[in-house]
Amino acid sequence: MIAAALNNYDQGSSDILFAQSDQRNTTNVLSGPRKVEGRDSFSATGQISSLVITVPDSDFNISNAFKVILTGEWNLSVRNGSVTNFDVNFLASPMDGMGTHIHQISNFMPYGNDMPIRLSEDKSVIISGTADIRINGMIIWDKADISISISNGNIFNIDPDDRDTENHFGDQQVYGIVTRLIS
Repeated sequence: MIAAALNNYDQGSSDILFAQSDQRNTTNVLSGPRKVEGRDSFSATGQISSLVITVPDSDFNISNAFKVILTGEWNLSVRNGSVTNFDVNFLASPMDGMGTHIHQISNFMPYGNDMPIRLSEDKSVIISGTADIRINGMIIWDKADISISISNGNIFNIDPDDRDTENHFGDQQVYGIVTRLIS
């Protein structure tokens, strides 16, 4: 529903999108175009809502696979083509309730600042770089390779490098939604 409104509404080079996905309040508000510095300056926030599934080597059965529920928040700010802020905080809760922990991703540094970072016309962007990944406040992986993606102004994902994170994320991306995008 939001994507349709966004695609029909995109009349200018800049707009503001506010979306609320909380079940307690299902209001969506879309505000009109306004002049800003362009698509090389934008900010986005959202929620992490993902499921990591550990797949056994043989005899795969989804009901027997070990699952970890991920939930939290993220934010990204880009100004004049440069990342000025990127923070992710999410809770990882294994299905057995044991070993619950919090991930924090910060100190993101994009690769090669030769090209400015820009949000595309369909409100998508992919940014690769390095970041510090903490578990319960302690840096576990310093300057780990990571990729950040926003798709069509709606879907967010991060992809930490499996080698750099000792396969902690099970060779899977962490997914979420965009709840606010200002461009």
